[in-house]
This record gives sequence, structure tokens and C-alpha cells, in this order.
Amino acid sequence: MKSLAISVDGDIRAAGFSIGGETRLAHLPDCFVIGEQTPCSVLGERVPTQFAVARVESAEGTVNLQLRFEHGVLVSSFITVDDIDGRHETADEFYRSVGKREDRYRQWLKRHIEFELDQFKGGRLGVARDKSENVFVYLHTRNNRWAN
Repeated sequence: MKSLAISVDGDIRAAGFSIGGETRLAHLPDCFVIGEQTPCSVLGERVPTQFAVARVESAEGTVNLQLRFEHGVLVSSFITVDDIDGRHETADEFYRSVGKREDRYRQWLKRHIEFELDQFKGGRLGVARDKSENVFVYLHTRNNRWAN
């Protein structure tokens, strides 16, 4: 793959495919591995949820895409880049470098969007970290009831 791009409407284009709010599990390219359906609690309601993951090569290294589907509809995409993740660091270095990794992901995101972040119309887009200090790009589509 030469590049990965995110459009102002929230479509992710990579490796010859496009994924957006209208994408359904059945429409995913073969490079995605689809997980089992699991009930999750969303706003106090049990919702059938499935994840699909793919690793694709880009000019900037391996990109990991994780897609979250609720009721078979894409609600969120999460992107990590192996070269930014700090996997080669010791545990202490990893936790100390969280701010640097966030900065590198923000720079990466700016290189892969075709607009200014405040112009985004596809839902919510940004850089975040989880409780374990893993950093990632998130894209919540307009279908996402709990994040928008």
C-alpha cells in the first residue's frame, strides 16, 4: 500500500479499498479477519458487537486497522502504526514516552487527512490513549451512539 488516507466524510482509503459508515461486515476485503459476535453493553443496552482487524503495509510501515461493528454496522475504527507504538522500548521507557507517542500519532494523522481536523464531518476523529497507555487514532462514525 502506498498510503492511507482519511476523507472529511470519514472514509478510510487504503490498499485498494475504502471503509466508511456505510461499510458492512460482508463488504470487507479479504485482508480483514472478522471476530466472533459478542454482546456488549452500550448505553445500558446489550448490543451484538463484532471486531474486524487487518494489518496492511504502507510506505510508513505496518498499519493496524481495527473496526468495531454494532448490529453489523461500522461504528468505530482504530488505527495503530507499528513504528510509532514503542514496542521496542522497555516497560519504563514505554510509559515515560506516552506524550511523545501521542505527538507522533498526531503528526501521522495530519499527514493522512485531506482537511483540517475542525472540518471533519464524518463523526469524531482524533488521537487517544487507553488505560494501559497505548496510543491510537480513533474514528467514530456518525453511526456511533455512545461516542458522538
